[in-house]
Amino acid sequence: MGGYSTERMFLQLLTPTTLLLLLISSSSGEAVNSRENVGVCVSKGGRSLQPYELEGKLPESADLEFRDLNLCSMFHDKTCCSASRMLSASLALQNLATHGEASKDCLFWFELLECSMCHPDVGVQSSPLRICASFCDSVFEACSDAYFSTTDASNHQVMVPCGARNGTICEKAYNLETNGTVFCEAVGFSVQTADDYSEEPCYGSKSILLTVVESVRETVRLQDLRYKLVILSLLMCWIVSILFLASTFSKRWDQLMRDERRLRRRNRN
Repeated sequence: MGGYSTERMFLQLLTPTTLLLLLISSSSGEAVNSRENVGVCVSKGGRSLQPYELEGKLPESADLEFRDLNLCSMFHDKTCCSASRMLSASLALQNLATHGEASKDCLFWFELLECSMCHPDVGVQSSPLRICASFCDSVFEACSDAYFSTTDASNHQVMVPCGARNGTICEKAYNLETNGTVFCEAVGFSVQTADDYSEEPCYGSKSILLTVVESVRETVRLQDLRYKLVILSLLMCWIVSILFLASTFSKRWDQLMRDERRLRRRNRN
């Protein structure tokens, strides 16, 4: 998933950002209110029974080990997650990118889904994590052509990105599920549907998506700045090289002229 050039990374970030802006205008579900949720990290159970390492503590900046996973970068500034908790999500995305033949849009949306536990407001909620149905629809739309397989987990089947295991039967997502709600449930998440009038907030609401958009915009801005600095550095190297060659040529020319004058004087004598 890594190894993109700065310019290519910049171009790839534009499409998901545009999709997010479109979804925000029609996103359903209660917003996660960051002003009300200023508490400590509370483990959610459910899909992942592994508790937060920061259980009972305030969310904090991601450590170097977590950052090295190249995952959930939009939440690195403040999160309850750690590298050990997100290793399975990192592996799922790697499988989706390689064996699942996922598009860049699918990888972007599925990462947002996998990183739901890492949003700082989600981490401090006392209620269980639930995903907004409208958000699930967007993930399913982006990943409908990607390959997934089913596996047994805790006496029920879950859907996972196609892996490298021998004998695994993989199918495109649209052949396994019919819509975003059942897709999210199949990969292990609880969904809050549009007709669910629960006061509990869901992940994928406008406030969360706006947070992600701002993070992506900042990443694009930094990538653009780095790209310009690289171009400027190359230009400066080119100018210095031209000046060095010009200086070398000038000195060489002067030396040739002096040698020619000395040779003429000798011939006259």
